[in-house]
Amino acid sequence: MSHRTRTSALVVAASLAMTTLCAASPATAKAATPNKCGGVISDFSGTVAPAVPFTGTLTVVIDNNTFKYPITITSQAPNSNILQVNAKLQSDQEVSTTSSFSLEVDNLGRGKIFFQSPTGYGRTTSIHCDTTPLNPQSTRVTQMTGKMTDPTITNKAQGDFTVTRPAL
Repeated sequence: MSHRTRTSALVVAASLAMTTLCAASPATAKAATPNKCGGVISDFSGTVAPAVPFTGTLTVVIDNNTFKYPITITSQAPNSNILQVNAKLQSDQEVSTTSSFSLEVDNLGRGKIFFQSPTGYGRTTSIHCDTTPLNPQSTRVTQMTGKMTDPTITNKAQGDFTVTRPAL
């Protein structure tokens, strides 16, 4: 095979390969879901230390009695899914747990998290992201509402919580 024939064969082979690569496209390719609010872990944990905690109240109703517990939910590191959840009991005793949370993102780019609480578990049912003049497209979560297990050892009832933190 002459040098010219070999070069021509390589050019033809390369052209065929490029045509095949350019024509091939995955049948199930779809656009990535944009992050609208809470779609990535850092929307909950932040990207710099120290973390700004979420603070609020857990309200549990048991046999027509309403119990309110101050709670804080604090990220343990930037870009991390490790949370510390603290609840202050009516006896002024504080109970807490530190664990990882799992993040689920819907097809609209909104996230919700599932986490452990001091005596059970918690989950968000709604989140809110605030924007600021400096960051009009912010996806930083500033409010979470959801369900969480009563922090006392004797009750396994689920209560409603709302926690907030400032927008940056």
